[in-house]
Amino acid sequence: MSGTAIVAAMQAYSSIGLREAVYVACPISSGRREFDLMLSLGRFDRAALRAELPVRWRGEVLEPNRADAGGAAARARARHPRSAVVNPAAFDIAGLDQPGYDVLCERIIRDHVTRIVLADGWQYSRGARVEAVLAFGLGLPVEDAVGRPMDHDRVASACAEAETALLGSGVPGHAVPGLLPAFALAAAPAPAAPVG
Repeated sequence: MSGTAIVAAMQAYSSIGLREAVYVACPISSGRREFDLMLSLGRFDRAALRAELPVRWRGEVLEPNRADAGGAAARARARHPRSAVVNPAAFDIAGLDQPGYDVLCERIIRDHVTRIVLADGWQYSRGARVEAVLAFGLGLPVEDAVGRPMDHDRVASACAEAETALLGSGVPGHAVPGLLPAFALAAAPAPAAPVG
């Protein structure tokens, strides 16, 4: 089912000729709210939390994150009025699991996006971190929630600060790497030397 849903979604984007879009990388199913819920329960297994407390997770994490993402997308549209803005929090595709959403978002970014906006709280989001790494790997411009350019060092620093904050708030050190992927990207490439 996941493959069929991904193909259908990509066909929809292709059919409208979506090009040069701005993609808002934001917490959706994870993020600071999920960490706060984990801390309140003393439980740091993401899959178990979602399976055992789906109503609470949805009400305290998913729905508020979607609302915030809508606001971030609206602000991005105001800054980039000539571009389509992709809000991945608006995707709700029956039968598509988290790995399927990851594949879909990666394909959208690769095929249709020319700029990434890192919405507030992105550094606590598993998916937004993956999307930031992808953006740098593709050489896409990256900006923060208010439109300031984000270079490799600023993104890496924000990731490190988030990890330090989580450890300081009580998230066990062994749990952090499984919940937040490292900002794994080689140092920013040096500019090419001028020819002749």
